[in-house]
Amino acid sequence: MTSQEISGSPTDGPATKLSQRQRITNATAVIVILLVIGGVLYLARNNAANAEVGDCVRASGSNGLEQVDCNDPQAEFKVVGRVADKPREDATLSTCGAFKDVAQVYWEGTSNKGFVLCLANVGD
Repeated sequence: MTSQEISGSPTDGPATKLSQRQRITNATAVIVILLVIGGVLYLARNNAANAEVGDCVRASGSNGLEQVDCNDPQAEFKVVGRVADKPREDATLSTCGAFKDVAQVYWEGTSNKGFVLCLANVGD
């Protein structure tokens, strides 16, 4: 009997294809995750939660705010103050007493903690 010579390494064949498939699957998963994160950040960029002093906002929906450029004709309010760690019941004009020309307050948060935006009319 003649001995047969086995050519190639143990990593050639199906194991290499599986490894290549796994790399493609992993790369695809990473790309999908990055696209989802990017989409969420893109959609959240104008949320009231991101509004800082000096930013302008407008009413959005029944009880929300959306950031807009201060030169935008739809801009209704300018953020003149932001007070952190306040429960909803503290979202009153007196909470914003340290800020000038406050016409409205806006609260956003969880059931017991959130932030208050102190809003002045645009042009004030």
